[in-house]
Amino acid sequence: MKKRMHFLMIAFLTFIILVVICYGTFMPHSSRKIYKLNDGWDIELGSDIYENVNLREFIKRPGSPIEKGDVLKMTKVVDISDDITFPTIQFMSKYCSWRVTCNNVMVQEKYADYIPNGKFIGISYNTVSLPKINGPFTLTLEFSINENASYSYFDIPKYGDFLSIMIHYIFSNLLGLGTGVFLIIFGLSFGVITLIFYRRLPGILSQLFSSLLFVDVGVWILCYFRVADLIVSTRGHSTELEFFALYMLVPLIYMIIGCTQQHYKDWIFMVTAATSTMICLFFMLMHLTGIAHINRTFSYFQGISMICFIFLCVTIGRDIAQKKLEPSDKIQLLGLAILAISFLFSMVLHVLEMAAVIYGNTVIKIVIPLGCLTFVFATLINYFIYISESYARRKEYESLTHLAYADGLTDLPNRSRFEKYMNDLDKGNETYCIVSLDLNGLKEINDNDGHAAGDKYLKEFADILQHCFAEKAFIARIGGDEFAAILTKNNIYDVDTMITRLKDALEVKNVLYPEFRRSVATGYAYSTEIPEGDSHAVYLLADKRMYKNKKKMHEKLGIKARL
Repeated sequence: MKKRMHFLMIAFLTFIILVVICYGTFMPHSSRKIYKLNDGWDIELGSDIYENVNLREFIKRPGSPIEKGDVLKMTKVVDISDDITFPTIQFMSKYCSWRVTCNNVMVQEKYADYIPNGKFIGISYNTVSLPKINGPFTLTLEFSINENASYSYFDIPKYGDFLSIMIHYIFSNLLGLGTGVFLIIFGLSFGVITLIFYRRLPGILSQLFSSLLFVDVGVWILCYFRVADLIVSTRGHSTELEFFALYMLVPLIYMIIGCTQQHYKDWIFMVTAATSTMICLFFMLMHLTGIAHINRTFSYFQGISMICFIFLCVTIGRDIAQKKLEPSDKIQLLGLAILAISFLFSMVLHVLEMAAVIYGNTVIKIVIPLGCLTFVFATLINYFIYISESYARRKEYESLTHLAYADGLTDLPNRSRFEKYMNDLDKGNETYCIVSLDLNGLKEINDNDGHAAGDKYLKEFADILQHCFAEKAFIARIGGDEFAAILTKNNIYDVDTMITRLKDALEVKNVLYPEFRRSVATGYAYSTEIPEGDSHAVYLLADKRMYKNKKKMHEKLGIKARL
């Protein structure tokens, strides 16, 4: 186990090193100029006019916040002497339609038809190509606000060459992009592996829910970092996917907790988990039916998330105090707690951001991916420990079962296993044939040559019996010199061929090793010969026929019958 832990530690460190290498590789070259348009804006908000505004300071102005129905118009004279091949402006829009004009000529607009219809408009980064103009030009960004308190801060618009803008955008969100893609691929792969082992290891259900959580968090990160559209087109639904994935975290976390130590049997847990899940699903349903946009319910979701986090901490603390948790469970729940803490931390930063206490979300872009990767690492450790311990227990169980049902000398199934097999036959409707076999001459060999020679005779016969029936029958040693074979399915029609093969093999042994005479008496019966379908009655019929054949064989060989 220590070797596996060391391997996982090395793998995790290798992953971190690769992230650092990729970060350095994709770092934008210093020659790529990007200009942040922070100062010198003239802003019109309703009847209010603000001149020469610094965007970072504007949001801290006294007065009411920007509300639904407001029109925010920002104008700036852009005077940049550098020759830019494909001039581009990139800006963030939050719950609003927008329009870009250059020298009073509209360049592009989006979502203007959403507002009259009350349709939801999310958050997005917009990259708009501008006409190439020599000298200064007037740039205007106009936003029609569709939600209350949309703008708690302004993400500074960026101006530059299109390629430089995109490279800078990807690089600034590289950690989120890499983490999101990794979590989705890892979650899907981990889920497939878990399903493969699920039938053999039913207790692995928490790992299956963890794989769903990985995919869900991966989708959330890609949407939260506004990079989902770089991979697949969301058609403007990135923010909705972000909220849906976020709201699904609570049910998935409850599922993982419930599968640990079977907490789903606790009615308090079930009521709390079911209630929280139904509320989250209800919020999503309200959005889909147009009753309330999903961002409106976010504050309520924060309360539900806090309850989930408290429940997680209480559960972990109680299980640790009662010494219920296995080492693997402790590691996974610790990773889950770190993931939950990273999300709660991001929510706190979001509240501070909305209150204009802090600006931007750079810390969130680091904390959440690290929390997710920590949970991945903890789940891998849990998975390896659980699989290793489960297989060790399974091998131990198989070993004990083998000892209980195997004949100590020949290693064939013993009489107990034979009886169990017979009982299983009685429960089904399958046609079968039972062959009774009695080894001749064992007593004489034991008396004349000793029990060691007799044991050798028995083991030799068992090997020949297994070879001749070639896995077409269930074979068992049910007494000293008594054996039985049970044929099912189409193999029942090969019984005479297999018995002939067995006797021929014994004759070959007699020729090669003539120290004693080897022979066997056989008799068989079909289940169709007994109307009641009782396997023991079928065996008795086969045994009766065997003794009849044995008597004839003894008379032919001149062997006296045993009393």
